[in-house]
Amino acid sequence: MSRKEVVIQFFRDNWKFWLSVCLAVALFTIAVTVYMHKEEKRVTEPLTVKYEDSTNSEKMGKALDIDSGTSREITRQIERIHDGDTRSIVTYTVTAPTVDAAATETAKAIKEGDARLPAPALEQTDRTVVTPDPNRQTVDVYKINLRNNHKIKAGMLSADGKTYLGAGYQAGRWEGMVYTRSGRGVDAASVSYTIKQW
Repeated sequence: MSRKEVVIQFFRDNWKFWLSVCLAVALFTIAVTVYMHKEEKRVTEPLTVKYEDSTNSEKMGKALDIDSGTSREITRQIERIHDGDTRSIVTYTVTAPTVDAAATETAKAIKEGDARLPAPALEQTDRTVVTPDPNRQTVDVYKINLRNNHKIKAGMLSADGKTYLGAGYQAGRWEGMVYTRSGRGVDAASVSYTIKQW
């Protein structure tokens, strides 16, 4: 029997397994694509948000079209910036009659990719928030990346005295793992959701 015939015979004998693997991969790819498109679609235009709303997780969640957990994380970081715990990466001066006009002008310049702005302000991110601060007479620009929560995982599982090697993928709070002993088939699988993170 030639090598080609052996391969063909192998696929004939195991066609159900390989079909199920292909279908699982296709469904997983479709699910990840839908998730990424729906939950984390890129917003290229900067959004101007009132200073007092920048620390309100509900209002930020609605304005940025993000889930409540992500909104709480973002507002927590903005509160640290407002408290002075985190310093600005860069400072830029804009001449305008009011701080609100300066915020509008800054948002417009970011949208147009004005080369006079500092590079961090023009950086491509998932969301850009421009906030006028009337107390300090400044305009804050927050660059927010949401897509840094995709992870490929590897692990080991021990059950009933048997050891399984695993591989998995995490997208946001969802994580899926598959385990195998022989490397030829899936012996176990798991899906989990992170309820709370801090």
